[in-house]
Amino acid sequence: MRPAIGFEQAPSSPGLSSLVFCMNDRTKAQRVMEGQAVALAELEKRFDHLRRTTQNVIEESTKRFAILRSSRDQAQAIMEAQADQIDRLQKQLLELKKLVSAAKAACRKKGRCFDVAKGPKPKRSPGEKVRREIARVPGNLRRLFRLTPAIDADKKLAPPSLEERYAKWIAQHEPSAQQIEAQRTESENWDVRPKISLLIPVFDTSQRFLEALFESIAGQSYGNWEACVIDGGSHSKKTIATLKRWARNDARIRIERLQKNLGVAENTNRALRLASGEVVALVDHDDTLAPFALYELAAAVQAHPIADFFYSDEDRLSETGARSKPFFKPEWSPELLYSFMYTGHLSAYRRSFALCLGGLRKEFDLSQDYDFALRASERAREIVHIPHVLYHWREHPASGAAGGKPHARQSNLAALADAVKRRGLDAEVLEYPTANRVRMRLRNLPRVSVIVPTDSPIRLTKCARKLPQQTAYADAEYILVTNSALIGKLRASAEPISPKVRLVAFDAPFNFSAKCNAGAKVAAGERFVFLNDDVESKQSDWIENVIEPLENPEVGAVSPKLLYSTGRIQHAGLVTGVRGLIGTAMHQWSDDSVDYSNFAQSMRNVSALSAACLAMRREVFFEIGGFDETNTPISLSDIDLCFKVRETGRRCVYTPFASLTHHGHASIGPTEEESAETAPDKCSIFLLKRWAAFTCHDPYFTDRMREWLYADSPMPIQMFAGKNSETAAGERDLLFVTHDLSLSGAPIILSHLAKWCKARGIFATVMSPADGPARATFVEAGIPVIVDSVVATGYDRFIQFGQQSLSRSHESFTAFARNFDCVIASTIFGAPLIHDATAKAIPLFWWIHEGLVGDHFIRKFPILASTIGLAEFIVTPDQRSRQIYQSYTRHSVRVLRYGIPDIGSARDAERKPGPLRFLLLGTMEYRKGQESLLQALDQLPQKILERTLFQIVGRPHDDRLVSKIKAAATKSAHLHFSDCVSHKEALALIREADVMVCTSRDETGPLTLIEAMAFGKPILSTWVGAVGENLVPEEDALFVEPGDAAGLAAAITRLVSEPALLQKLAVNSRKAYESYFSFDRFGQEFLCLVEEVISAHKLNRAAKPLEEAIAISP
Repeated sequence: MRPAIGFEQAPSSPGLSSLVFCMNDRTKAQRVMEGQAVALAELEKRFDHLRRTTQNVIEESTKRFAILRSSRDQAQAIMEAQADQIDRLQKQLLELKKLVSAAKAACRKKGRCFDVAKGPKPKRSPGEKVRREIARVPGNLRRLFRLTPAIDADKKLAPPSLEERYAKWIAQHEPSAQQIEAQRTESENWDVRPKISLLIPVFDTSQRFLEALFESIAGQSYGNWEACVIDGGSHSKKTIATLKRWARNDARIRIERLQKNLGVAENTNRALRLASGEVVALVDHDDTLAPFALYELAAAVQAHPIADFFYSDEDRLSETGARSKPFFKPEWSPELLYSFMYTGHLSAYRRSFALCLGGLRKEFDLSQDYDFALRASERAREIVHIPHVLYHWREHPASGAAGGKPHARQSNLAALADAVKRRGLDAEVLEYPTANRVRMRLRNLPRVSVIVPTDSPIRLTKCARKLPQQTAYADAEYILVTNSALIGKLRASAEPISPKVRLVAFDAPFNFSAKCNAGAKVAAGERFVFLNDDVESKQSDWIENVIEPLENPEVGAVSPKLLYSTGRIQHAGLVTGVRGLIGTAMHQWSDDSVDYSNFAQSMRNVSALSAACLAMRREVFFEIGGFDETNTPISLSDIDLCFKVRETGRRCVYTPFASLTHHGHASIGPTEEESAETAPDKCSIFLLKRWAAFTCHDPYFTDRMREWLYADSPMPIQMFAGKNSETAAGERDLLFVTHDLSLSGAPIILSHLAKWCKARGIFATVMSPADGPARATFVEAGIPVIVDSVVATGYDRFIQFGQQSLSRSHESFTAFARNFDCVIASTIFGAPLIHDATAKAIPLFWWIHEGLVGDHFIRKFPILASTIGLAEFIVTPDQRSRQIYQSYTRHSVRVLRYGIPDIGSARDAERKPGPLRFLLLGTMEYRKGQESLLQALDQLPQKILERTLFQIVGRPHDDRLVSKIKAAATKSAHLHFSDCVSHKEALALIREADVMVCTSRDETGPLTLIEAMAFGKPILSTWVGAVGENLVPEEDALFVEPGDAAGLAAAITRLVSEPALLQKLAVNSRKAYESYFSFDRFGQEFLCLVEEVISAHKLNRAAKPLEEAIAISP
């Protein structure tokens, strides 16, 4: 019978018993395994939780580390700023201590009043006090009579007078006596020496003035002249005697005496007939010439072979000979000549041209020169302004300079009226107290469209209500361009709108140019007047006065005088070539100012006009394409428009005969204004790209005018450019900042690279704190150059930076630089620019060309080490210099090996018969090691020396070394020495050499060796720079240790004795250039670095809002 399940029975056999035990063990093991599986699952859950928690901790730590890392540079900058502040305070404390010491020394108590009391001061009894005061009485009385009035603080801080300022200007700008002597020597050797005839009418001239005139003529630094003097029957014996004496002493002074005075015009004509020179110049009998006047005139005649009319700047001369009131003139300005005789003195004409005009006309006596200038300007092939003060106009009671010829004004107006009639202009000539006016007649009043872009609700309403009431012009419409919402609100208002007002909807994002164009498209007028919504006028005929110059077909655009609410001038024409590219003329002058020959009250030509109120003919506006909505959507739109007008050959005119008040910039809403302040503005770069010549050079506000008149930014600045470009295309916009514009290696490399970039559609601009000969190489290549002393680079600023006395560029530099895609700061001297770029988040990489020199400065100036750490992108030309800077920064220092354009050919490497010519080219200084070559020459065997010719060439820097080289060259026929040469001349020397030598102790190139390699010249060099790192010894070049004169002598001996070695090195030198220093490789690597800088900058800008959000989160 089978047992019931679940009951145990004794096993019937041992095997069965074992099976039962095994089953029990299996069950237990199964239970243990199940328990372990549960525990493992729990452990896995725990592990997942711990892994996620760890990951979160790591990510949070990474974020925090990134924040701390990004803040490190800012903290470093703050610490440095605090260190700068502490240093300044310490210096101030030191100055105060010095002041206290000086006060102690000057104190009548011998400093006792500054002593610190050792204890409480003992009290004096009343009797002692009385006796003390009685004892002081005699001394007090003596001091009473010795006291001088205190100097007014305002007087101490007052600016220099105009006379003092002009005296300083003369000292800075006019040639010294030594330079005038150099002019005399130079002009005597000119191939072309045009003869200049001075036409001088004389009548009873003061002997003193006549003596001064002839002395100034006889002292000219240009000697090919004659003075054609016509004496109009003088009665003064002193005058006659003076003329005779000067004529006897100098055969170039030719005098003709008339029986009677024929008047100024006819007397001058007699002088013209007497003249034999190629050029005639008009000179008054009581004035004087600058000693360099005829030199500059002759130079201008040579430089402009087709010019017929020349004029210069001038000033006033007192009776005692004091100079004042300089008049720096614009280039040819037709409207300004209408206003007054601005060409004035010194005026000169080709003699054949003057005779063709028929000479001067006596019916315009007292204004005969004005009439002649007006007639000459109509027929001259070219009119040339000479930007030098060549003439001193005497002021005395009877002279025109002092207003001693009241009838001259009538003949002046008559001469102008005759010119207007002769030119066929429908105009009237009006006399104003400050200037002449040629007012064009509006025979049939043209319809005028006043176009006002606005997004201001208040200004829109005011313009709609008030504009039609502010003028009496009959046929005008007022087009207000604004958004649809404001139009709806305006139409819904209770007060009706004038039928002359038209509302045009513009709902796109704010674009000033597009708004103006939208208004012009629907306008019906023959004349457009673009007007800001914050411009008002109380002059009812302002429209007539603004549009009347447009009746002259040669005029393309007109703007009036714009005033601030204070009544001072905001706009009297715009100027170019100033800091910030564009400025305002006569800014903040009084509305009725008569300063500077009534410039603010004279109609004149200008480079550009303000679109706050700008008038144009309809057909001209559409001919030039209107406002540029793409490249100048808001700022500089009026500048681009005016430049397009000038490109057609038409003129921009400022008129003072309409005055309007401009309250501000209400046309731009708050949002647009804020974004305009923060976003990079490419409009300024567009001006340089498209209009480089117009932007950098203002013919109507010349350099001299800017120096004297422009007050908004008086620090000197110069801009240079070639021609305007037909397009403004460009992939990238790069700003190269160089420490100088010398012909040293760094500027030359920079010029090669900038030209390479331009050829590939990359826009390049160069800035430097100082001018130099390398500037011409950039300008000739069409690359704009800005020389601005406020840029914090260059040796002097670098030393100040190292001493922590000056560390930043002017804000105008950073405002300009931030608009470029990348800024390249060249040389170690660009260190202050790193702080500029960091403070304003400007993408920049620092291209350091110096090796051991940089290491020297790092040890000398501790701030330089921290600056290197602050810079994110540093580039060096070789590995050795990279290692120097890498130890001071956590960022990777890159190597950009130099490259140069291929300037050589196979023929350049051919050896010419004769002695083996060795060339050592470089600045004369210890670092260049020229002394080791002198020592090597002393060790050469005579037979080797006789087969050689050595030439050492370079810019003197170490006078001791230069003297030593000159002395050695004097003793040896095998050694020649030359100082400064141009880069072109240096290349010619390399081309003619057989071996290029470098003895430098420290180089990163050197450039001269790379240029020699391009010519296929054998290289004999020390182990320096990229050449030493890349060329193979004995195969590509011969190398010696720096300062090893014996090794150098041995290498020279080998080159002279082993022609096969010389030939091998020549061939391999060229191959090494192609392998390591080709220009395309160099340019492409440079662009890769630029793109890396730009990409990193974009990432940093994108990350900044996130970092700020994290920083403020709880």
